Amino acid sequence: MYRGPKVPPSFFSPSFVVGSMMTLYATLFLVSRVHMLHEAYVAGHQNRQDEAWLLEQCDLHEFYHNMKQHSTLCDEVKAKHNSIIFLDALQHVVNNTYLCGYQPCSNIISSLIDWVMGRGAMITIYIAAVMLILPTFFVPIWRRFINSQADHRMHQLYHRPFGDQHYLQTHDPPHIYKALGDI
Repeated sequence: MYRGPKVPPSFFSPSFVVGSMMTLYATLFLVSRVHMLHEAYVAGHQNRQDEAWLLEQCDLHEFYHNMKQHSTLCDEVKAKHNSIIFLDALQHVVNNTYLCGYQPCSNIISSLIDWVMGRGAMITIYIAAVMLILPTFFVPIWRRFINSQADHRMHQLYHRPFGDQHYLQTHDPPHIYKALGDI
């Protein structure tokens, strides 16, 4: 059966729309992670500049021994000073990257369950009732629409060239099955 020339792909085809949305999501996700990396890098750089005076003082023997039980602060500052700021910022991004955005998925699911169990219970019941009742109203309307479309298609195929009487006598209506006639 000849179906005519193939239609070129459209910008409004479902595959193009879904692909565009996924590409946009991935791009925005990467941009947000680069932004987090930049913020963490700037904060680490500022922290290192703020601790520069303390690092110089910790190198002095007198200051280090005067700190007594707080001497671990000097050790921490020296350890931080030896680390690479970019890698610390990258570790911050990895530690704060979640599948569901800026917070863990478990927090989102917990808040959703709390909402449903609280004030959302009645809304959930109403939505479930509507989902159960709507097919009762729309199935007969949909069936009537499909039947009229099928009748229209049948009339297009056979054109009823010899009038309604000839068409009705030679063609069984679609709801009468030939198997029932054999009984």
